[in-house]
Amino acid sequence: MEGLTTAEAKKRLLAVLEKEQGRMAVPAHLGPDSWIVRATMGVTLITAAALVAEGASTLAQSEPVQTRGIGSVVAGGALAAMAIASWLVVWREARLEHRELDERLRAVGRELEGWGGSYAQEQPPQMPTVTTCAVRRDGAWRDVPTLLLVEGDVLGLAGGEATPCAVQQDSTQLEKGECVAGSGGRAAWEARSTPLEQHLRQTAQHHRRAGRSVLQGQMAALSRAAAACAGAVAGAVVVAGAVAWAATGRKAGVEAVLGRAAAVWAGVAVGALWPVLWLAARVLSSAAVVVLFDALQRSKTDYEDLAEIDEFDVDAPPPTKDVRVGLRAVARAARELWTRCDHRNLARSSNLAETLGALTAICSIDKEGTIAEPFCAPEQIVVPASGGCAVLDVEGSTIVDAGWTRFLPALRPLGLACARGAARHPVAAHRRRANLRRLGRTLAAQDSCPCRLGRAVGMAPSDIAEFRVVREIAAFARTDSQPASFSASVVCASGVEPSSLHVLSDGCVDAILGTCIDYFDGSAVRALDDRTLESFRALHENALQQDLQCLAFAYRPLALPAAPPWPAWDGRSTRPVVVDLGPYTYADDTSLPKHLSQIAREERVRSGTAAAATSTLLDCAPAALDRGEEAFLRDALSAQIFLGLVTFTYEPKTDVCDFIEDLDLAGIRFVHFSPANGRQSKSFAERLGLETDWNTCILLSADPAAPGGYVEDHDIKARLPRGIASIRAHLADVDDVPLQVSLFAECTPDATREMISILQDYGDVVCCIGSALNDANTMPFAAADLAVGIEPIPHFNRVAPADALDGANDGSISTAGALVTQYALGAALACIPCPLFLQHDTSLYALMQVIREARRLMAAILQAALLLVHASLALMLINLITTMCLLPPALPAYMVLWIAWIVVPLQAMSLLFAPHDDAIMSTMPSKNHMRFVYFPRFAVYAAVRTAPPIALTVLVYATCLSRLVSLPLGSLSSSFGRSDWLHQNPSQQWALLAAQTSAMVAFVFHCVCISATLMHRTRSLVDLAPVRNMAWIMLSLLSLGLSIAFAVLLLAFGDADISRIPWYSYVLAFAGPVVLLPLQELCKLHDKRRWTRLQKLAKLEFKTKLGLHSPL
Repeated sequence: MEGLTTAEAKKRLLAVLEKEQGRMAVPAHLGPDSWIVRATMGVTLITAAALVAEGASTLAQSEPVQTRGIGSVVAGGALAAMAIASWLVVWREARLEHRELDERLRAVGRELEGWGGSYAQEQPPQMPTVTTCAVRRDGAWRDVPTLLLVEGDVLGLAGGEATPCAVQQDSTQLEKGECVAGSGGRAAWEARSTPLEQHLRQTAQHHRRAGRSVLQGQMAALSRAAAACAGAVAGAVVVAGAVAWAATGRKAGVEAVLGRAAAVWAGVAVGALWPVLWLAARVLSSAAVVVLFDALQRSKTDYEDLAEIDEFDVDAPPPTKDVRVGLRAVARAARELWTRCDHRNLARSSNLAETLGALTAICSIDKEGTIAEPFCAPEQIVVPASGGCAVLDVEGSTIVDAGWTRFLPALRPLGLACARGAARHPVAAHRRRANLRRLGRTLAAQDSCPCRLGRAVGMAPSDIAEFRVVREIAAFARTDSQPASFSASVVCASGVEPSSLHVLSDGCVDAILGTCIDYFDGSAVRALDDRTLESFRALHENALQQDLQCLAFAYRPLALPAAPPWPAWDGRSTRPVVVDLGPYTYADDTSLPKHLSQIAREERVRSGTAAAATSTLLDCAPAALDRGEEAFLRDALSAQIFLGLVTFTYEPKTDVCDFIEDLDLAGIRFVHFSPANGRQSKSFAERLGLETDWNTCILLSADPAAPGGYVEDHDIKARLPRGIASIRAHLADVDDVPLQVSLFAECTPDATREMISILQDYGDVVCCIGSALNDANTMPFAAADLAVGIEPIPHFNRVAPADALDGANDGSISTAGALVTQYALGAALACIPCPLFLQHDTSLYALMQVIREARRLMAAILQAALLLVHASLALMLINLITTMCLLPPALPAYMVLWIAWIVVPLQAMSLLFAPHDDAIMSTMPSKNHMRFVYFPRFAVYAAVRTAPPIALTVLVYATCLSRLVSLPLGSLSSSFGRSDWLHQNPSQQWALLAAQTSAMVAFVFHCVCISATLMHRTRSLVDLAPVRNMAWIMLSLLSLGLSIAFAVLLLAFGDADISRIPWYSYVLAFAGPVVLLPLQELCKLHDKRRWTRLQKLAKLEFKTKLGLHSPL
């Protein structure tokens, strides 16, 4: 089988991508058909029509001409134009969001089309989070991600491996996921399907549908409240019109009643701008998050606590990087997001900033390379000793047990076996350069080099240099119906006869023990009896239960024949030779050593036909061995001396345990989904710092008879559900333990996806983190509210070693150019649903820091929304009060538009730049189903906060109008209520305009003061001074300056004598904060007390021991 060329494979992959394009549509979070858009557009257009009708009627019937008619027509036209423009913006954003995922698919297709066929030289380690396969491409064997496989590819599959897709070999056909038979060597199979097709279908099927975020729910609650108030005001407007019509003796025309109603409704109609403002805030906040995230990944500094933070303070905020994000960079990113589809970060479809700011759960669906190091690290050394065995703990390259040196004689041979390959790789990598994995199925521990253990037991470089490797062997066998492998090196001691050699082997425990007949305990070589065999096997089984991997080591002295009939071994070839040991090493009882018991003999003796023979091996190895040499090597590996075991473990990455601890402080639950059984999952969870006591792990496998499971007398004291199908019933009928635990075991991708959906149904906002090279993560990534793909191994995107490229490529999945490799393309396809991509060497604290920034932005946006709602309600009520008093509206429609579309948005924008709250990462987030639960309290706060500016503005207007028209304050209502507004003389018109302008300036000043108190929800002005927000200072001055300039422009061509405005009007306008600010602070103080109580209750529930929720 010659396989395909890269060009042919690319063509087939591009055909699949083109076929699936257009199916990745995502419904918009805010579309033109949503109720809030329809409601605001309808109210705005009705108000605009009323204003135009009133203005046209006034201009047509008035004598002399009433200039306010021009203002009404202009305001009505502006409202209609804004409604249309706002609808178009929402429609455009919905289309961009609808196409965002599909555009990412097209971008990946363009990157694939431009791929020059560059393949990375370094092979990834053997671990479940990197799904790759040996594929025949361009006449050579390549390591290719499974999502780049196509129908017709020739795959190299080893015995015991699961098929990445449907395959066939001659008349044998296997479906995806089935196990390949054989003794471990790789054989050629032909792919019968393209995995990318199913991957894209699953992404389209399970991708999260547009759901309402926490902030959207809160905004909807605010909108409903505003709509309810508007409905009440509408009734009041009708009453006011009837009163005015009756008060004028039925002389007031329809235009006067329409003008009053339209001026009141203008406060609601300005809401046509709200969807645009929300979309702009979403784009700006997403741009800030993306720019910060990119800056954190580029930064090489460490995460550090602030200087004033006590490192032993459990409530201290998480460490951060001192990364400065420039406003220019954020503005540039916001412009890019606003003008085009964001296929890079999916900011629209994922609601990036909102989702990050509302996260309540982070689900880890992988271990190796994501939250744990990609390579195993030595954990323990087990060597035979007199009377048993010695178990020594290892940390790094140091044996930490006291008195370990007394076992040094037994450790020295093991140290030599560990250190024999030290010269074959850079010390920093600690990874083997052998081609063992290319030849067959290996253990993950065999990818990690144990050379540090050689130095730990005192093997100096000079000692290692005395030995020279002359032959490397890859051996494959079948033990207990499972394929197993081990590698062996034939070494020659310098200064000794070339025929005096040593065989040093390591590999699967069962395979190594199956080739050993003796063991070395540090003093003598002793017979490997049943008791010793069982003790090491028990240690092996216990290590597996503790989520450890084991490598066994063996040794045998070897003497070459005087004149071997095969080519001399000179050590120049670094490619190992393959020796297939078949099902077992020994064929009959007579060839076994006499000291072995009958049980040991039966374990080693099996018929040669007990297992399927290995298929033709791939041509990764050299040509077939000479028969004599193969027989000699078989014999050399058949009677070895057992040296001991080394256990390996996946250590959590740097900062991961602290990250999980800080998540707990932030009210975000860390949940780990493990495919392993409960015992193994708990062992790793304990290293992460998760709860591993009883009632802390739920098994999602459906078969109660499956291996593992709950151990009734130890692991469990409560009634826990078994299988994903029973979770919903358990939550409905028993308790909420499945929502509280941090560990799920025996997980499949389908079960993980369903459990994430259950968490979402119960109000959790879920972020899913996992390997970017694991195609099994498709469904969990697609189902989560936010997905983060993590680079599982460093620099998988590199064509050459990292030191050769000198940082030319940052390893991101979006890197274009000649350096793109098969791993980068595979990651891009696996991470199609992922808005964020985390490089391998980036700490998870980068995610924590963007969550912190997103929380700040979301809190600021909510405060800005409160300002908008309060201002609109105040504008509406100000005109309603003056209308009820039979006065002309205090703020004509165009002034309402000026305030609501210019002044208030500027002040709301300034809140987005509020400084960080130190306690924001110790605040419990709200669940997605918990919005404004305490609405009456917030309604009271709104009334208290808006009452002073409403009253003061009305008083400023009334006092100014009274003085300017020379009427007592008490007779204003009767005078204006009985007069015909169509026949006001110019002096009366200018006096009215001057009073309205004074009211406008006073209200603008009050808005600025209120915005200062909304910098934070509960912190007082003394605690968080607004002068710390430079943007607020500049925009406040700009708002006041523009409003004063607008007022001057309005009065510049009239004869209104503003010098007649009384002094107490100025006092009411500019001394109002003396009343306004204390009331604002009183509301915040009351809210703080309630909020603190709710936070304590939320933290108590979050941290409650799980056993208290479940019956015994």
